[in-house]
Amino acid sequence: MAKLPDHVGIDFGTHSVKAVELAGINAQNPRLLNLGSQLTPKGVINSEDKMDQERLASVLKKLYEASGIKNKTTVMALPEFSVFTRFLEFPGVKQEELKDVVYYEAKQYIPMPLSEVQLSYVPIGFNAEKNAPKVLVVAAPRKIIDIYINIAVLAGLDLVAIETESVAMGRAMFRSTGKKDLVMLDFGANSTDMSILADGNLVFSQSIAIGSDSLTQAIINKFSFDYQRAEEFKRSYGVVENVLDGKIYSVLSPIMESIIIEVRRGIEFYKSRTLASAPTDYVLNGDGALLPGLKEFIAKTLGVNVFIAVPWNNIVIDEKFKDIVMKGGPSYSVAIGLALKDE
Repeated sequence: MAKLPDHVGIDFGTHSVKAVELAGINAQNPRLLNLGSQLTPKGVINSEDKMDQERLASVLKKLYEASGIKNKTTVMALPEFSVFTRFLEFPGVKQEELKDVVYYEAKQYIPMPLSEVQLSYVPIGFNAEKNAPKVLVVAAPRKIIDIYINIAVLAGLDLVAIETESVAMGRAMFRSTGKKDLVMLDFGANSTDMSILADGNLVFSQSIAIGSDSLTQAIINKFSFDYQRAEEFKRSYGVVENVLDGKIYSVLSPIMESIIIEVRRGIEFYKSRTLASAPTDYVLNGDGALLPGLKEFIAKTLGVNVFIAVPWNNIVIDEKFKDIVMKGGPSYSVAIGLALKDE
């Protein structure tokens, strides 16, 4: 594959759009050239409405202006809930036959006509016992891809590649931790994305339709707070049992349990498909990763090792960026992964 030119990684979140530009991405320690973040207008993500796309393009222009980023060449991520991924093995299939076989098999798993998706696959190894190539099949609706192509054009940017959030995050986590086997949990506003790295390759991904906003809404419903006050209580007390007589914990823990149930199901599905054991190291990403008590809650409930992502590890950071980097840690993982994409 051709090497990508120097570019900016752009991650579209429900609450914010983030951009990261790195230099020397193939070096052991890339250098942060620039970064930026702007609030996302409500309801514009994945919208086919032209006005919403123009609003999101305006946010990108504002991000570039405010941060001083000059490079117009970009790589963007599609929201995980928009994408279909599936790990597959093909016993006895030769390399030259793989493309046709993947296309045939994909029809059984993708819940929409293949004519309406952009289909690709990534070879991720070989199962010698089964004589089977292993691949990750990725399918994205063409209409979603077209939305982001249009947003880039409206913003005056040159979009050279699009990939999924989980692929980008996997790249960032592997570079920052050196761990080849990980379960990654990305806590967003509307969903929690779970993905698995095995031997450095993304082999599983799913989007759980419960996110940080569900926690805020639960506090609003219970205590009749306004949104801002509910957010403050969530961010201050999280899922820590022994504060405020456990009142916030008792509201938030059932929602977290619902997420954990789906994580367990995902792990069991992965194990049944691959006949491999699941990683026991879990890394937390996204804005919601910093929720007080979250790391301990997941570690205790699942009996696994849990740590909060530090995607800036092994990246050289100038003093002027230190404050932003310290505050925004795990929320920049996808943008960093996009910035690290080299082909």
